Formats: sequence, structure tokens, C-alpha cells
Amino acid sequence: MRHPMILAAVLLLSLTAQAQVYKWTDSDGKIHYGNQPPAEGQPAQTLDIPSRPTPEGGVNNVRTLERAKQELRELRATSRGVPVGELDRPASRKKSGKTQEPVYIGYEDRIRIDSLNSEIQRLSSSTIGSVSSRAREIHAAKDELRQIYRKYGIRRP
Repeated sequence: MRHPMILAAVLLLSLTAQAQVYKWTDSDGKIHYGNQPPAEGQPAQTLDIPSRPTPEGGVNNVRTLERAKQELRELRATSRGVPVGELDRPASRKKSGKTQEPVYIGYEDRIRIDSLNSEIQRLSSSTIGSVSSRAREIHAAKDELRQIYRKYGIRRP
């Protein structure tokens, strides 16, 4: 997903600098772009990026930069599958850039969580017993799940 953004940045830089651009894939399968060829023996593709002559009276890159920023926003929105205006919405607390450490859940509780989830799934698809008795059992299992999650400070339905 980032490769188009990197390419857009390289293309933007190529508008102001006349340099050869190389593209290659490293041993981990990661694609790289640069103005220097990769290490010896590593195949690289040369990208043909047309250069523009400088207009008379100086260079005004502001419009070009604004257009490139807009194209990059559209590319981000397309890659995320959302409208461009959706990118302007404030990020939720979970996506504020702060990565949370995963909560450690004890072995017995993890086994119990798996067991309760299996029980809820089994009861949800079962036709044995009355609807009300299955609903009570599902409710009890979900309550027990909530208690386990609460024990670890996890909010779950």
C-alpha cells in the first residue's frame, strides 16, 4: 500500500531535481526507490521520468506541490477504500498514534475465554432446548466473558 505513496514522493522530487531514479527489490521482497543504483550484483529497473524545463521568470512549485498533495490524498483514500473527506475526520483514540502494549491474559483465562466463545457459538446455532433456555445460557456465558475482560481492563461487549 505504501509503494504508490513512495513513488508519488519520488515523482514529486523529480520535478525539482534532474536525477536518475532506480527501482529494485531487496532479498526480503521489499521494493526500494532511489537516485543511486543498488549494491553490486543486484538488478535494478531504471525509471523514465520526463523532466520539465524551467519556465521563464522563475519556478513556482506551489501549485505543483498542492496538486501533488491532493493526488496523494486521493491515493490514500482510494487505498483505504474511503472517500477523500473521510481522511479529514479526527482519528479515533485507538488510532491516535499511541500503540498499546497487548494485554497479557493468563493461561487459564485464555482457555476459559476460548471455551466460553465456543459455547456461545454452539448455543447460537443450536436448536436443542427452548429458545429462552439457550438465551439464558448465552447471557450467562457473555456475563462471565465480561468479568474476565474487566479483570484485565479490556472493554468488550
